[in-house]
Amino acid sequence: MIGIIGGTHILEIEVLKDVEETRIETPYGVAEVDVGRIDGIDVAIIQRHGKNKDKPPHRINHPANFQALKSLGVKYVIGMGSVGALKEEFTLPSLIIPDDYIDFFSGVTVYNDSLVHVTPGFDDYLRSVLLREAKKHSSFPVIEKGVYFQTRGPRLETKAEIAMIKNYADCVGMTAGSEATIAKELGLSYAIICTMDNYAHGIKNQRIDYREIVEKAKENARECLKIVEEAVKKVWEEKIQRT
Repeated sequence: MIGIIGGTHILEIEVLKDVEETRIETPYGVAEVDVGRIDGIDVAIIQRHGKNKDKPPHRINHPANFQALKSLGVKYVIGMGSVGALKEEFTLPSLIIPDDYIDFFSGVTVYNDSLVHVTPGFDDYLRSVLLREAKKHSSFPVIEKGVYFQTRGPRLETKAEIAMIKNYADCVGMTAGSEATIAKELGLSYAIICTMDNYAHGIKNQRIDYREIVEKAKENARECLKIVEEAVKKVWEEKIQRT
């Protein structure tokens, strides 16, 4: 089984066949998981903001989500997200497959009662699959790598914050760093593909309106999902079916 974690717009697209909605109890809390099939492949999907869209970024229970996937036998998790562009030269909309991240503020971990250190990062294999499939199937420009800067949310960033972080990162979001960290702590492979839907606050002197961000992300979600579905097939062929 392969895992997918997406944003709110994944709820509005029919992704799976033969869907079973489940609530899985974990040591970290309850996770809502849809289990079904993509082209005959068993897939588990989590909507990170909840079925009722009531979990803002700082309240997402990442440990419960990833532990639930692990309990289902998932080893590979593909994330989908929407990010703001930190570089004026990026053409929008684009797809970006980050190869590193900065997350100073979330503090998420499954190790609250023991002293364990992991080396964080996105999974190289999953990144390579996403990149291959994006190059084949995307109608958007594909940015092959970049640094994802995670802010805490739920508020957007100030112009001053963006002016600082644009010197160190290529895109800004609120979830991928936490997801990558928890996945690594639980021994799961994780990478993310993001739609770059808007310029961050102050880039190109643009004013940011959250409603506009949501609309653009909604429009571009299908493009991202198209790549993810192809990546699921490749992971199944290359890593699961052969074992």
